Amino acid sequence: MINGIIKLFYSEIVKTKMKGMPSSDYRLRDECKEIRNITLKIDSLFFKCIKLMFAIILLILAFNINLVFGIGMFFIEIAYLIYKIKLEKQIKESIENVKNNIELPKINIDSQKSRAGINVLITLLLIGLITGFNIAIILSFIVVFVFTIKDIYSNIK
Repeated sequence: MINGIIKLFYSEIVKTKMKGMPSSDYRLRDECKEIRNITLKIDSLFFKCIKLMFAIILLILAFNINLVFGIGMFFIEIAYLIYKIKLEKQIKESIENVKNNIELPKINIDSQKSRAGINVLITLLLIGLITGFNIAIILSFIVVFVFTIKDIYSNIK
């Protein structure tokens, strides 16, 4: 019985103390969130810089190997950038829709046709490297590349 009375007094004291505490977030917690956001931005910027340096080094190496190979690599890098930007926008929209509980049908970004087109593009590039880049191979490389990019872009839309 004494334990029950002590427990009752203790719980009442705790309740009154808790009611007196501020209900808003603590200032320290907000500062930690700001620091965390800043570090995430720095990490994101750091990795983007590393990717950019890697792409530039890859592009320089491609141009040193062969001019047409460098041009092809440049086009592939541009296509990759466009693809990543569109994919990022789609992911952000999907996250917003999940937040709003709105369901959208799944969009298949990379279809079999675009994968086959990219495989053909890489194959033509390798054949072009082996044969010394004939004019016919260069033209077919450009045509396939353009249609592949068009297909990828249409799938993203």
